[in-house]
Amino acid sequence: MRLRGPDVQAAADDLLTQWRDHLTGLPEAGNDDTAAIVNWPARDVTGVLALLRHGLQPMSVIAVRPSPASHSNPAGPASMPPGLVIHPAGPADLDAVTELEIGVVRYDAHFGGSIPRAATEALVRAETQAALARRPGWTWLAEQAGRAVALTVVEPPADATWIAGMARPGATAYLQTMFVRPGERGGGIGAALVRHVHGELDARGIDLTLLHYAQVNPLSAPFWHRMGYRPLWSTWEARPAAALR
Repeated sequence: MRLRGPDVQAAADDLLTQWRDHLTGLPEAGNDDTAAIVNWPARDVTGVLALLRHGLQPMSVIAVRPSPASHSNPAGPASMPPGLVIHPAGPADLDAVTELEIGVVRYDAHFGGSIPRAATEALVRAETQAALARRPGWTWLAEQAGRAVALTVVEPPADATWIAGMARPGATAYLQTMFVRPGERGGGIGAALVRHVHGELDARGIDLTLLHYAQVNPLSAPFWHRMGYRPLWSTWEARPAAALR
C-alpha cells in the first residue's frame, strides 16, 4: 500500500474503502478462490486497526535472513541427528521430492495457504521435474536409512526476482520449500537440513534469503526465528475478495 499524508489510519481507511467499492463491481470477487491481499511492513503498527476494520486477517509472513557478514545474531551450530544424510537432489530423486512437495501442499491447506485439487499431484510432479532439470544443486534431501525424511528447495537469485524487491538490494534467494515428514519432526532434522542449506547459500555469496511462513502455524515462527530469520512483511487477506469491508 502507498498512502498519502501522515495519518496512516485515515489514509489506509480511505484506500481500502475505494478498493472495496471497486470490488463490488466485479462479480468474480465473490468466488471462493479469490482474496483481497495487502502486504504490510511487519514492524509498522500504525495501520493495523484499519486493516482489521476492513475485514483483513494476518495470514502469512515474509521473513528475511541476512548473510552472516551482516547478521549480528546467527543461529548456532546444530548437531546432526544420527544416521542423517543430506545431499543435493537430482532427476533420479523425482518421486521422493514430489511426495514431499505434495506433503507441503496438504499441510499448508490447514492454514489456507493452498487448495489441493484433483490435478495438484500431476502439476506438482511436472513442475518438480522441470525444476530439478533446470536448476540442479538448489534442492536438498535429508535421508535416514535410505528414506527421504525432509526436503528444502531454494529459488536462486535469477528465479527470485519476483520477491527480491521486498528487501534491500543484494543477491537474494527464496527458500521455497522446507518440509519434514510429520512423524520425524522434533528430532532436529529440520534444523540440520536448513543449516546445511544456509551454509551452501553463504558459500555461493547469497546476501539475503527470503521465505514465507503461515502466521497461524504454531510451528513456523519459533522455528524460523531460531534459524536466524526476522519478519519483514505481514500478508493480510480477506477471503473471498468481496469480503473486504
